[in-house]
Order: sequence, then C-alpha cells, then structure tokens
Amino acid sequence: MKKIFNLFVAVSLLFIYSCNDNADFPTDDYLTGTAVEGGAIVAINSNSSGKLLGVPSSQNFETATIAFAATELDLGVLLMSGGSEIASYEILKSINGGAEVSVASTPTLPISLVYTTIDQFINGLGIGANDLRIGDVIKFRTKMTKTDGSIIYAGPTDGTYSLTVSCSSDLAGTYNLTMVSSNGWNVNFPNEVITEVSPGYYKTTSIYRWAVGSIAPDQGFNFTDVCGELTVPDQQLAQGYYSNAVANTEPGFVDGVTGDLKIFYSVEFSGVPTTCVATFTKIN
Repeated sequence: MKKIFNLFVAVSLLFIYSCNDNADFPTDDYLTGTAVEGGAIVAINSNSSGKLLGVPSSQNFETATIAFAATELDLGVLLMSGGSEIASYEILKSINGGAEVSVASTPTLPISLVYTTIDQFINGLGIGANDLRIGDVIKFRTKMTKTDGSIIYAGPTDGTYSLTVSCSSDLAGTYNLTMVSSNGWNVNFPNEVITEVSPGYYKTTSIYRWAVGSIAPDQGFNFTDVCGELTVPDQQLAQGYYSNAVANTEPGFVDGVTGDLKIFYSVEFSGVPTTCVATFTKIN
C-alpha cells in the first residue's frame, strides 16, 4: 500500500504542475526543450484534468482487476515562448515508465487530447483493460522535432502530465470533527466541510482555532484517499501564519459502513511537532 500512496501523492499534490515528472524516463540523451536552445517552452493548460477511477475486484491490488467508473482526460499543451525552430510537436504516452507511443502531433501549438474510454487510454500500450492495476501510472509528455531533425523534450515541470489508476473516491461533504492532540488542545467542531481538489485529493476547510493553540486559525490541510486509506502529504505549509510543517504520522482510513474518516498527522508549531488524531463523523 505504501508504494501505491507514493505513486498517488506524486500525482495529487499539485494536480496540474507538480505531477509533471520525467523521472520515470531515461534522460541522458535528451535535451531540455528551452527557447534558448532553439526549442520552445511549453506548459500544460491549467484547465487540464483527468480520472482513472474504479472498483478493484479484491483488496489484493497486485492481482485485482478493476471495474472502471470514471475514465476521463482533457489535456492541453500550450506554447509559452520560442518555437521558431520547431517543425512539429507530439504528445507521447507510456505506462509505468515503459515504452512511449505517439498519440497526437501538430506543426503548431496548442494541442489537445480528449479521452472518454479506457480503451483510448491503453491503445498502443500493448495491454488490455484487465491488465491495469491500482497504482499504475499513465504518463503523457511533449516531444518536439526541430527543423534540423533533432529531437528535444519539454522539461520535467512544464510538458508532462500523469494519471494514476486508483479507486473511486467520494469523500466531499460535511462532517462533525473531533480532534485530539498531544499538547492537550483538543477540538470539537461541527459542520466541517471537506472539498475535493482533484480525484482522490481533498482539503479540509475549517476555520476553528486549531490543535496547537488559540492564536493560529486553522487554514485546513490536504489529504489523499487511495482505496479507503488516507494520507496527509508532508510539508504543506498550509496551517495558517504560525505553523510551518504538516506531516503524516500513519495511514488513516475510511469506515466503509458509516463513511466516517480517521486521519493521523502532525503539525509543527515554533519548531515543536504536535501529533493530532482527527475523527470526521459524516453528516451529509
């Protein structure tokens, strides 16, 4: 499960840009597609979005097949600068860092890619829908062919977009919150609202005075849901003016019967970490 979380968090933390990671591909022979090199600087359209969500046939995610409930992609690549020496642009697709296939090409940007079925996601990758597993990552990145025939690729933070296969998640709603902290600043807060930032990635939006004292208003924190296991991404810097680090302490969970949530995390306040156990009781 830890491996699945690592994959999912890499996608969820900054859904449009932070997931743009080329680390799964060899880069020794690739140039960065900068305008200085006669290339182009490109970016993923901030309106891009995608989902690969479903219900696994069992909790053994290494072998479980998936009944997909949401399969969507609306991906756009924009030209930010340069491009005078670029003859063509392509979007390449791969799964789990494997061989890439070209799925769209154009002599000029912008370029867009829209998928609505699982077959469109896996076409050309040499696999069937039943081969997909929770935690698989399908990655799209931008290739540029220059007028002299040389090949360059967009940098790791500007022309790459990834989607992780995960369980369907529907945790947005209103909850009653009870939080117990290691320093004794405990909280009972009604009508805590949780919003969905992106598929499986959520944010609490409370305005109560949080667990480390009454002087710092809580600005909420982000957490991810992967098949009912909840994790708080580290170092969010999201807890108001006085705290400077949020971290996961152990996996939380969703009660499959009641829909209640239990989340374990810590908050650093003036250099001193405070551990918190938050219980969200579902209202609607």
